[in-house]
Amino acid sequence: MGLARGLERRLEQLVDGLAAHLFRGRIHPVELGTRIVREADLGVFETHAGPGAPNAFVVTLGGEVESAEAVTEAERELEAVMSEAAAERGWRLDGPVTVNIQFGDGAASSASVQTSVEPGPVAPWAYLEPATGNPFELGVNRSVIGRSSTADVHLTNDDVSRQHALLWREAGAIWLADLDSANGTFVNDERLTDVTDLLNGDQITFGGTALTIRVL
Repeated sequence: MGLARGLERRLEQLVDGLAAHLFRGRIHPVELGTRIVREADLGVFETHAGPGAPNAFVVTLGGEVESAEAVTEAERELEAVMSEAAAERGWRLDGPVTVNIQFGDGAASSASVQTSVEPGPVAPWAYLEPATGNPFELGVNRSVIGRSSTADVHLTNDDVSRQHALLWREAGAIWLADLDSANGTFVNDERLTDVTDLLNGDQITFGGTALTIRVL
């Protein structure tokens, strides 16, 4: 899987910044970012909410590097690229993306990537706001909304099904699907009959529970 042009530009800036000497004679940052996303794609697995992917990556480069700051800069940029790529592809990540760059024997141009799933708290990308009370965070992509205690967004009202709806990001849009709920899902007072895309500020009603989506 390749990278979108915007993600490529982000990585190309590394060869002009603090991390420039980190990649001198080594794999190009764009190629490394593409490899990380490809390894994540190879590790995609099914979750209760759809496709999930690894979120932790250990990158081993050949040779040594003197600047810890350069390594940290590269790690943060690679984490941002993987996070954006996962949202673009509609993958669920059950923890924050972490990239750890280490160094080992071998040619300077060599690189390997190991992946794993490391659950943990994920920063919200949007909120579901009730008319009164505290908002509900949308952190993980592909969030199940329902009355079940295991739902990603736990609504306690009796008119909400245990697994009521699924909300996720993919291909630059936000999507919502009803999960055969008893009382239906509505967007701006129109009952959902198929998967639909959402806009910032849309009102979503799960049974009789109305919430407004606010995208960060």
